[in-house]
Amino acid sequence: MSPAPAATARPGPAPSDRRPDPGHCASATLAPGPASAATARHITRDALTRWNLDALTDDAQLITSELTANAIAATPPGSPAPAIILSLRYTPPNLTIRLWDIGPGQPQPPDPAHDDENGRGLLLIDHLTGHNWGWWPCPRSGGKVVHATLTNPDQPHQDTP
Repeated sequence: MSPAPAATARPGPAPSDRRPDPGHCASATLAPGPASAATARHITRDALTRWNLDALTDDAQLITSELTANAIAATPPGSPAPAIILSLRYTPPNLTIRLWDIGPGQPQPPDPAHDDENGRGLLLIDHLTGHNWGWWPCPRSGGKVVHATLTNPDQPHQDTP
């Protein structure tokens, strides 16, 4: 009996050669509690790492954290589960972050005073996304979806015919 051939290790692509694969999705149901913002950041970081989207990770984590904090604040105490759902979708060159919450109302960017400690989350999101965020109501399930889109600076734009 002849010996089995030795496995040959093949090196993976160099970090500069890594390209994001198209069409990735991730989602999670979050509790309306203070730990959920950290959970949302971890989910976002892990997904973007798997998808080789290192250039978007910091901004995406900040946006996800701010949207989650707003969703927690908007969710009435004792709301039935699920109360908050996070969704990430990457379709080159855009990463779309969506957060549904069962809370009433609509997101309104405030006009904070220069010494206010709160109220800048939506302003940060507006700046980071180049005004590419918004929301829509969900009359059937209640609540709303708030979305924000980041464009990958490492991915060329593809013109559609």
